[in-house]
Amino acid sequence: MTSTFHGLETSKRALFVNTTSMQTLGHNIANANTEGYTRQRVNSSATTPIWQIGMTKSAMPGQLGTGVQVDSITRLRDSYLDTQFRRENTSLGAWEVQNTTMTAIQDIINEPSGNGLSAVMDDFWNSWETLNRDPSLLSARVAVAGAAQNMTDTLKHISESLTNLTTDTESNIDKKLQQANNIANNIAQLNVLIRDNESQGDHANDFRDQRDLLIDQLSRIVNITVTEEANGMVNINAAGGTALVAGTAVTALTVVDADMATGGELNGYAKSLQEVDTVRSQLDAMVNTLVHGKINVTLSNGYITPQAMTALNNVTLKDGSTINAGTLIPKGSEITSSMQVQVNGFNGLHELGYSLSDPAQAGIPFFVQSTGGTLTIENIGVNPAITKDTNMIAASSKYETVNGVDKTIRGNSDIANALASLRDATFTFPDSMTSLSQGTTDDYFRALTSDLGIRASNVERNLNNQNDITDSLEMSRQSVSGVSMDEELADMIRFQQAYNAAARAMTTVDEMLDRIINQMGIVGR
Repeated sequence: MTSTFHGLETSKRALFVNTTSMQTLGHNIANANTEGYTRQRVNSSATTPIWQIGMTKSAMPGQLGTGVQVDSITRLRDSYLDTQFRRENTSLGAWEVQNTTMTAIQDIINEPSGNGLSAVMDDFWNSWETLNRDPSLLSARVAVAGAAQNMTDTLKHISESLTNLTTDTESNIDKKLQQANNIANNIAQLNVLIRDNESQGDHANDFRDQRDLLIDQLSRIVNITVTEEANGMVNINAAGGTALVAGTAVTALTVVDADMATGGELNGYAKSLQEVDTVRSQLDAMVNTLVHGKINVTLSNGYITPQAMTALNNVTLKDGSTINAGTLIPKGSEITSSMQVQVNGFNGLHELGYSLSDPAQAGIPFFVQSTGGTLTIENIGVNPAITKDTNMIAASSKYETVNGVDKTIRGNSDIANALASLRDATFTFPDSMTSLSQGTTDDYFRALTSDLGIRASNVERNLNNQNDITDSLEMSRQSVSGVSMDEELADMIRFQQAYNAAARAMTTVDEMLDRIINQMGIVGR
């Protein structure tokens, strides 16, 4: 049976629902610029009518409605778009880190420029051309030693910069691991809050927003998979399958997990370390091949052997005898024909020349290394004996004996000419280092910088493409979850009018009741 105050109750419920809608709308507007906030909506439905089907049904026809009620306040969120965004966000994080590293490496190599390694190498080779014209000129010898020192200093500076880049990258890996673990702990705490709140039948909308934002941030750092349980808590597996978050439990990520990451900034840092190692290995190969790589050279007529050695062709000695190819030529033999020999790079050829000192010396290495092992850009240096006394630069191929002392023939520059010619000599470089396996050192360095430029361009292009994909998905998410001020203002007018109408209905019912209670049944009193 309907109540006398039925109309008041119906209007009251309308007022409550519209008040809740206005409050939720105000919450949306207040958080329009809050990162990670998801627009909320009040879900309402008609309350149970008075008359139900049954044995006690009233004879009055129809069912009399009792008004409206709030069923829930939910977020407008698309989990499918969240999954897509996080997957692409993971790739974006990796490409961003790689692009930053490639830019840093290009800045270190500094090519093309007038101050880069290629310019320093050009100065080195040009100094030998000058020495070839007058091997006894002191200024030319000082220029050779200075140019060589500049080249080794430049190589060491590149090595130091690459080392610093590696150190910074490894430090960033540790920071990102710490950040990821902090995020995981916060997610686990929010899991508890969401579970406890939703166990009472409510929707923990704001807590879920905070958790989703943290998951978005985590996806930027490392590749993750997210699954949600029935109680509202999420489980997150990261990197190679580590159960980073399992309800309330957190397993901290370590450097091992960073190495296993297939996406995100951690993966980008791992690939960056590989890129730095690649560039260093390419430069090491160039330097070691130049200084020690086997190469065939031709020594001109009149060369005097500083040691027993073999030639690649038949040679004629000053005494008229012929030494067949591959046969040992005695020490001190003067060659009256050109002689082809295989030497171990720049050092090997320089060791075949004679210094300008008294007595003349041979077997002097031009470049030395500060540590054992293979020559690298880190340990290369000019022989201290040469930097101390430029007369130790071996530019001559012959000497003469004066008063029992071997003295270099000062005008001879055959070795200096041969060393300067190494600029255009074809060396064989280690395979798979660059796109060039044979060529001059200049060709190899150009190939190195060209390959670096191509890789950097590919990374930048992939970054731009990934940015476009991620931005598009974020726009799609915002079209669903973002707060539209126009839409909220339109809803504001709608809810306000509904509230006013409900209030007017309550006032009208109140007037009707006032007529019945206070103004009826008073006739005849």
